[in-house]
Amino acid sequence: MALYGMMIISLMLSSCVNHEAHKALIDLWDAEQLAERVPLLIAHRGGVSGSGVPECSELALRLAADVGYDMLELDVQESKDHHPVVFHDSNMKEACGIDHKISDFTLEELEAIKFRDSDETIKSLDTMLHLCSLLKLGVMFDIKQGELSEIYFERIRELIDQYGLERSCMTIGDSQVQEELKGKALLTIRDEMLEELKKGERPDLHGFFWFGVPKKWPLELVPVVQENGGLVIPALNVFRYSEENHRAEASYDAERLLEAGVDGFQIDCAYQDYFGLPEISE
Repeated sequence: MALYGMMIISLMLSSCVNHEAHKALIDLWDAEQLAERVPLLIAHRGGVSGSGVPECSELALRLAADVGYDMLELDVQESKDHHPVVFHDSNMKEACGIDHKISDFTLEELEAIKFRDSDETIKSLDTMLHLCSLLKLGVMFDIKQGELSEIYFERIRELIDQYGLERSCMTIGDSQVQEELKGKALLTIRDEMLEELKKGERPDLHGFFWFGVPKKWPLELVPVVQENGGLVIPALNVFRYSEENHRAEASYDAERLLEAGVDGFQIDCAYQDYFGLPEISE
C-alpha cells in the first residue's frame, strides 16, 4: 500500500467514527448530527462497484449500505416516457451491449435490460430510492443534462417526498436541475457565491454545498464556507488521477482535505479503505 494510504488510514482510525455503526438516515440539515459523522462518505456511481458489480445497480447500492456508506450518488436519466431511471453512461453499449440511449426506451423496456455479464437489470429511481429509504442511505443526485421534461422533475420531487428523503438529498447538475430541485435537496454553491466569499462578503450558504475537484480549491475557504452555513464535499474519483499513481494521489488529497476540515467526500470504492471501510480488490 502507498505511504499516503497508510497515513490516511491511521488518521481515520484515530479521529473518525465507525461508519458501519450508523443506523439512522443522514439529516443534512442537522449540524450536530453531521459533526458526529464527519467525514460523510458518499459512494460514487451508485455504490460499491468492485469487480463484477455493475455501477448504478441494485447490487452496488446494497453493497454500499453493507460496508457503511452514509450516502450514495445516483446518476439519473429520463426514459422515453419521462420516468427517472438510474444509469450513468450517455450510451448503453459499454454497460449493456446495446447501442442506444436511455431515452430511446420506456421504463418498462429498460427494467428488462440486463447489465453486461450480470443478472442485474436497470432500475427506476423509484426502486432505488425505496431501497435507500429502507437501508438508511442519503442520496446525491447527478441529474444528467439534456432537454428534460417538467413531468420528469415532478416525478423526482414526488419520489423524494414519498420515501422521506427530503432532508437527506443533495444534487449536482446544471441551472435547470438546481431550480427544479430547490427545496428538495441541497444545491451546489455557485461560482458567484465563492467570489463573494473571497471578497469578504458573507452570503447565506445554508442549503448549499461546495462540490468539485480538490486540486483546484483554495483550502482557506473551507472554514469560511462552513461558517456561512455551507457543507464542503470534495470528490475523490479514479478518473481524475493518473492511472499508475491514482491511489497515492487520491490519498494525498484525502489527507490534506481532512486536515482542512471538510465535511465529507464523494469517493470511488477504490479509495474506501482510506476511511476504514473494506479494501476493494482491483
